[in-house]
Amino acid sequence: MKSRVLRCAIEDLAAGHPFLYVEPYAVAFAAVTGQYSVPPASFLVECTGVKSRWLARARRFTLQTSWNEETIDKAERLRTTMPVRSLVELAAVAVALLVHRVVPLGTLNVMEHGGRADYRSSFVERVLEVSGTESLADLGRRHREKVAQALANPFRWDAYVVVCAFCAEGHRVRFSGHRWKESPHAEA
Repeated sequence: MKSRVLRCAIEDLAAGHPFLYVEPYAVAFAAVTGQYSVPPASFLVECTGVKSRWLARARRFTLQTSWNEETIDKAERLRTTMPVRSLVELAAVAVALLVHRVVPLGTLNVMEHGGRADYRSSFVERVLEVSGTESLADLGRRHREKVAQALANPFRWDAYVVVCAFCAEGHRVRFSGHRWKESPHAEA
């Protein structure tokens, strides 16, 4: 089976999310990713529990994302303005908003602090939890933690979880779908 590739420019992020102000996420993406890659950067996206017409039977795809000189200039300024940990989390949201193209979630609404997820869909009963790291070794542990967190959402909705690793060894993303009814929270 031929590998699927999703190609996009980070500057096009706003077109897919017209109700969100996404420029800080796009710039943070360039700030973090640009430390390890030149554009276009490639992310290996591993999918589990994700049903998508675009993916068909594939369990992985490559996300190739480019950025322009104006974004690079903003990224350099942003790196001197924010702590690295905050930049990585914002960059991970940018990746999640790009990967979101693979599944129909409609407009995403921001969850309140403490809501156990970052966004909730306006189209289907799903929440979206996002996280990022600069350590490939932390990817699996972080993903498990975020799955547990997202399934504890107050709506009792199913969850998508996107966890990104930005690193010199190669960028990776774990994108997974989880049913609330199959979680420990449903049995309580």
